[in-house]
Amino acid sequence: MTENRKRKLVIILIMVLTVILYLTNLKATNDVFVKFLKGETPLNSSKDDTEATNEVFVNFLKEAMPLNSSKDDTHSIHANNVKSKHSNNPKSEHYRNPKSEYPSNLKTEHLQPEHPSNPYILTNVSSHLNTRSSNKSRSNKKRRITIHWYNRPSGLSSQTLRNWFSQCNDSCIYTEDINSDILIFDGDSLAGNPPVRRNPNQVWVFREMESPVITSSHQWLKPSWRNKFNRTFTYRVDSDQFTPYGFYRKRKEPLKKNITAIMKQKFKLVSIFSSNCGVPSQREKYINLLRKYIPVDFYGRCGNLTCPKSHDCFISNAKTYKFYLSFENSLCRDYVSEKFFRPESLDIVAVTRGGANYSKIAPAKTYIDTSDFKSVKDLANFLLYLDRNDTAYRQYLENKQSYESIYSWFGTGDNSMFMHKLSHCGLCYKARLWLNEKKVYDNIGDWYEKEICHKPADIH
Repeated sequence: MTENRKRKLVIILIMVLTVILYLTNLKATNDVFVKFLKGETPLNSSKDDTEATNEVFVNFLKEAMPLNSSKDDTHSIHANNVKSKHSNNPKSEHYRNPKSEYPSNLKTEHLQPEHPSNPYILTNVSSHLNTRSSNKSRSNKKRRITIHWYNRPSGLSSQTLRNWFSQCNDSCIYTEDINSDILIFDGDSLAGNPPVRRNPNQVWVFREMESPVITSSHQWLKPSWRNKFNRTFTYRVDSDQFTPYGFYRKRKEPLKKNITAIMKQKFKLVSIFSSNCGVPSQREKYINLLRKYIPVDFYGRCGNLTCPKSHDCFISNAKTYKFYLSFENSLCRDYVSEKFFRPESLDIVAVTRGGANYSKIAPAKTYIDTSDFKSVKDLANFLLYLDRNDTAYRQYLENKQSYESIYSWFGTGDNSMFMHKLSHCGLCYKARLWLNEKKVYDNIGDWYEKEICHKPADIH
């Protein structure tokens, strides 16, 4: 037999064997497929083979791939199906309404990051970070929205702002271009006249974190600033981008602290730290009245006691005192500063005095509100009652263990960064919607000041 004939016979034999093997595998595959449709698992299949086969059949039923796809193809197409499923399932964190103008890589839950009945309670901490996905191509995304802070505070650098917005996602970028899509204005340092709006589609954002009676400048009241601002970015709940001084996060399980041991260390009654004196809320007058009935240790420039390191001193004092006076510098709607969220994070009971409705902010019975008492004396008597009644006081500390207070001013570096991400990424997330929905405040001064603050009526 010649070499050519041998070679031809080998080729024919290989082809016959290939056909036989193909038909055998096809029959086996069909048998498995029939059993799969009947809800049966092949008895002679390993767990890994069964899972791989099931993936093939599921995708086949979805018309996603042919039955004879390889294992590598199976994993590849399965990954694409997972991505598609997450993009269209309303219950998934990756769900996106196809009609929405929001970037596709953002999570829907960012639209509602807070508790439905309380905007101060976070429902999903991880969702607020809104971090950038490094493994996704930017080629299929919409043009990034540019953001510029026109009169940023001196202590806030451009690099810091770039860092904050870079933590969000690829849909926003901070620039030094005054013609950016979004232009932020710091309310307290507004110029007498606004700049020329060269881009008619540009969105102007009013930003302010101090109460109107505390700010030194009120340029926003001038007629030149009317009909200029499209959105608001403040601590007010009714802001277009709500950014409070702090949030609560409900813990999955309450902390299991030794409350009895904590209470045994508390041999002092009331303390307060303050170096901003003569404020509109007249808190020093209220404290002086309170001192007629109970001892109050007043730290800071406004008081009679000093502490070399206020933060360390505050934490150590929280261990020895039962109550802390969280008295705001002004009595204005929604104005609740770190003076409240700070003691809420420690094992001490805050006594609040401000213009906000604390019952719509804080978890029940974790604080004491001065507005619930007819007089300073009534408040003093209640604090003395809690001082004598360990069971009643203990309830406040136990209730606090179910929540975590997150704030930025005196919190850890992580908390500060978290708060900045939350507020600036929230603005970034809404920016595209703002560009597509026209809105103008005819008088930003009225919105921010009119009937917002009141003078104290409890100094008696």
